[in-house]
Amino acid sequence: MILCNYRNNKTQIKKIKKGVKKVARRSRIKMYPDTKTFHYYNANPKNRITGDCTFRAICTALEKDWKDTVMEMAEFSCQTGYAINDNKGIAKYLDKMGWTKMKQPKKINGTKYTGSEFCQYLNDHFPNGKGISNIVANIGGHHIVCIKYTDNKFKVNDIWDSTDGCIGNYWIKK
Repeated sequence: MILCNYRNNKTQIKKIKKGVKKVARRSRIKMYPDTKTFHYYNANPKNRITGDCTFRAICTALEKDWKDTVMEMAEFSCQTGYAINDNKGIAKYLDKMGWTKMKQPKKINGTKYTGSEFCQYLNDHFPNGKGISNIVANIGGHHIVCIKYTDNKFKVNDIWDSTDGCIGNYWIKK
């Protein structure tokens, strides 16, 4: 009798876990609604929530397929010896793709921009998205995102809202 209950409970737990995963995937957009400076976007073809921020940001900025970007970056990594998600490797890859690395932006008073403030700065200085393309930016110290002109505003496009983190170095199309 105990074994039967255990098996039934185990089956029920599996069903519950599957249901929770489905609910979590569906409600992720609700967890991170669009704001003035953030747009939920997952470039991962399997809609996985995983540590692929480098691939998501770069393929979104380059407007390329996620799988193609992963394969190109893996090949580039083998050629250069830099890890796929190493900052030097990312910089070299983007340089090869025709992008220019820019130093961390700072305000007139020397303080750093948050992601929200940087998006607002872009919106104020480049109305209608004219004069600037997509941006690949380090944000919050260890994360990388694409800042893209979305819904008539520059917004961080990612799977979670990291716009409260400070913008680090960033890349623009040459």
